[in-house]
Amino acid sequence: MKRIPLHRRHVLACLAGMAMAPAVFAQAAWPNKPIRMVVPAGAGTGPDVMARLIGDRLGQRLGQPIVVEPVPGASGILGADKALNAAPDGYTFLFGFNQLMTMNPHIYAKLPYDPVKGIAPVSLISKGGYVLIAGPTVPFDDVAGMIQHARAHPGALTYASFGNGSAPHLGMELLKQRAGIDLLHVPYRTSAAANTDLMANQIQVKFDTQTSAVPLVRSGKVKALAVTTPDRLSALPTVPTLKESVPGFELTGWNAVWAPAGVPAGVVDQMSRAIQATLQEPELRKRLADMGVDPQGSAPGEVERLTTQESAQWGKLIREKGIKAD
Repeated sequence: MKRIPLHRRHVLACLAGMAMAPAVFAQAAWPNKPIRMVVPAGAGTGPDVMARLIGDRLGQRLGQPIVVEPVPGASGILGADKALNAAPDGYTFLFGFNQLMTMNPHIYAKLPYDPVKGIAPVSLISKGGYVLIAGPTVPFDDVAGMIQHARAHPGALTYASFGNGSAPHLGMELLKQRAGIDLLHVPYRTSAAANTDLMANQIQVKFDTQTSAVPLVRSGKVKALAVTTPDRLSALPTVPTLKESVPGFELTGWNAVWAPAGVPAGVVDQMSRAIQATLQEPELRKRLADMGVDPQGSAPGEVERLTTQESAQWGKLIREKGIKAD
């Protein structure tokens, strides 16, 4: 058999490798399998509904399905732990809220995730506020009435949150301080469980996210006393802002997507751009607006800037109030 010179073998091997290269790169291209989006909240809550709505459109844009996985509990810590400690391969993301990175680090002595070095910011999802809602039979219909009732019955009114140190908890503590009233805090494992008891008049008031509160208010299951945004919400145009009764009071929140630290920069950039483009789709924007959501896609740097700014603000309040995890 005629032997092929060594140098010719090398040439043939290189040509074969070049022929195979497209297939190899096609297999390695991201994404080439379903992407998991962990939501640190219960199924059916505002963040979960929003993640599924956005994820459906985002998955179509990326060419792979987005599998939304709700993991509630411990002020979002359980879900954040699961997402941020996953393999940094670009197939697990956290669809979370600002509390995870700006409040929890000041409340919990030890977290199972690193809110500074263990994360890779991807994109903002939305900015918004909260709605101060009340049970259907409370003897007041606005913030002034609530404050008057609370002053006449110190400690009798109960308010719910989805955990000690959560944004609704800190927001109500700030309102108590500003209004000079005393309410009893009743922490719940999930916001949905708290809403069930609120509608059944087992508790009286709570701050809820816009996405969760708007449908409840529209259905008449709860009363809307005020919104915490700087201006009235288009989704609830007749509901006053809280600062109309308590001057200067605002409570804003935001949702964002993070990846575990170590995810390739190219994947983070591609996901960020895909999210930004998805949030510009007119039909999606309309559906989000109907839920009271203001879409806010952004570059990763904006998420980092907001986190740094708000962490300093909430850290100061938490230290002043001496709030710690249960």
